[in-house]
Amino acid sequence: MSSPTRNAPYDWRASTKKGALSIVMWVFGLSTSLLLVGLWGRAVTVDQTTVAESAATIVDADIARDRVMDWVADAMVHASVASPERAAVVVDRVKDTPEMQTAIHNLTSAFVAALFAPEGTDPVIDVHDAVRPAVPVLASAMADEAGVLDESTILAALDETTIGLDTDDAAGVVAVVEGARSFVNLAVVVALLVMLGASIAAIALSQERFAMVRTLATRVVVSALSFAVFFRLGRWALDPSRGRSPIAGGTSILLGSNGHVFLLTALVAAVVAALGGWVAWRRRLTRRPVIITEATDSDDDTRELVLV
Repeated sequence: MSSPTRNAPYDWRASTKKGALSIVMWVFGLSTSLLLVGLWGRAVTVDQTTVAESAATIVDADIARDRVMDWVADAMVHASVASPERAAVVVDRVKDTPEMQTAIHNLTSAFVAALFAPEGTDPVIDVHDAVRPAVPVLASAMADEAGVLDESTILAALDETTIGLDTDDAAGVVAVVEGARSFVNLAVVVALLVMLGASIAAIALSQERFAMVRTLATRVVVSALSFAVFFRLGRWALDPSRGRSPIAGGTSILLGSNGHVFLLTALVAAVVAALGGWVAWRRRLTRRPVIITEATDSDDDTRELVLV
């Protein structure tokens, strides 16, 4: 009669190591996400063209259009081309024309460019060049309101008008961008240090270290590709052509920019994962026992036996 089998003793060390590894992997995943977003954010803050394009989309709203029309009216009043009442009537008649929309776009673009002017400069907006496409319709509307008025008179009025931009406002925008860049740089450094620490801890807690390297790198690949897809979907969802607000349109431009950061990170991590997997595979081959069977005389005699 066989004796009853005893239960194996509880291995608390293995359980503790397994729990610690789970926590370390969670920290690694969180730091990976922060690092990816930080790298993308840093690329955006350096990309002044994208930031300016996003700002132009946000500025190009109804309130900005009204402000631009006020600037045009003030230019005509300042040059004694029309009274304030007549100037208001004229700009109201032409504000929805394609020519005036082009002029508004030119002014908002010049406004955004002035916001990002180099430090120490005194940015101004040249109304003459910006509003030139709308001069024919302005002259036609002014002729209807105040009699005959040629385009040269309006151009002369615009020549005398510039829009000064408060340097404090411009410096404020630049300071916000620089402050965001500094914060993102700090976040990238902290996330990278935490990620490296979690990686070292995970490799130390794992029995197959190179296999763990492959696992960690694979997680980075998946996270980077996931962020690339999510940001692309976000750009599509917030696209202003789908009826979204100007602020959503500006966010859409940011989300659609610098996607190469995620792709490059995924590529580097994929190379690391491939190397880690190859080394782990080679190590398993070298540790595999090789069984060599040698023929003996008894084996030969046995093979010669024949049943009768």
